[in-house]
Amino acid sequence: MRALTLTAEWAPKPGYDLTDSERERRRPRNANMTWKQPRIALGDVPDPTLRPDQALLEVAAVGICGSDMHMYEAGADDYMVYPGLVHTPNIIGHEYSGRIVEVGPEVKGLKVGDLVAVEEIQWCGECIACRRGFVNHCLDIEETGFTIPGAMAQYLPVRAKYCWKLDEIAEHYGEEEALVMGAMVEPTGVSYQGLFYRLQNWQPGNNVVIFGAGPIGLAAQALVIAAGAGRVIVYDPSESRCDTAMRMGASVALNPLGIDLDEAIMEQTLGRGVDFVVECAGFAKQTIERLDRCLAVNASIIDIGMGEANPTVPIVAYKRMGVQYAGSLGHAGGPFQQVIRMMAAGRIDMRKMVSARLPLDDAIAAFKRLESREDAKIILQPN
Repeated sequence: MRALTLTAEWAPKPGYDLTDSERERRRPRNANMTWKQPRIALGDVPDPTLRPDQALLEVAAVGICGSDMHMYEAGADDYMVYPGLVHTPNIIGHEYSGRIVEVGPEVKGLKVGDLVAVEEIQWCGECIACRRGFVNHCLDIEETGFTIPGAMAQYLPVRAKYCWKLDEIAEHYGEEEALVMGAMVEPTGVSYQGLFYRLQNWQPGNNVVIFGAGPIGLAAQALVIAAGAGRVIVYDPSESRCDTAMRMGASVALNPLGIDLDEAIMEQTLGRGVDFVVECAGFAKQTIERLDRCLAVNASIIDIGMGEANPTVPIVAYKRMGVQYAGSLGHAGGPFQQVIRMMAAGRIDMRKMVSARLPLDDAIAAFKRLESREDAKIILQPN
């Protein structure tokens, strides 16, 4: 089958403290400290084998994520930009949907022909974190497209427990559109997890600031609008992404570069301050770190974007204003079901951010095109 494979040179930086497991498995917790000269190539790979507890998915749609770009891109030191778990060589792609074409004898709840979206986080269900309900922080985690083969391929074996059927969406939009929408359940679920699960204090009428108008930021925008937000202010340096945010219902979309963010946000909120800040850009040092005077009493900050640098936050101001700061990672444990329901009901339509639907053969050109960060979302269709 055809697939897009990521490779890189194993070259841990001097001073990086490798664990025995990282050294043995070459599966580091900080890819930006170990993998050098990342590159992608499209070619033929062996067809996957199916375990008894798996279903074989014919991949219909897979989105190119900011994390995919960060694995593909290198910094000034020639090391991979992405700071999380990565193993290479590996087929990448984790925002995906497809049609079941075969099921193993132990699979329950799935049949040939089912349309599904699939969780990227492969949680074990048995470690202490999973048993406590924190499946996004599984201690034995594997990640599709990061540590195990992903969906930028024609076929992918998946376990039933990570699959969510798209019947409701297909009923309203037809199978082809349901599969495109299904590929965007994963990134929308990431935003859903941060907004509604991490602190569980969302209130309709909140004034919201979103940093980053890429897929995660635009998904957060769609969700807060559907959840009754007041003013929704989006910041992104890309003019085209700001245009997309406005088309999708933002109150205002602005370039954050060269301005006093505190002053600008106070002006946009009529001096009342912001209730919810959602960081989806992965540049917390340039976004969250710059916020102080614009935070309303009891404001919440949700940090979703995966960036390399850690911010220095104004903790005294947080205490004075009762600010709550939460990091958020992943989407497992329930958001998929909620997102699918919202899509089926027409509350959110993430197709509005899609700028291109391309065959897998155009994958490398698509990655090159996304280097400018002008597109919000490109969907690859391997079959």
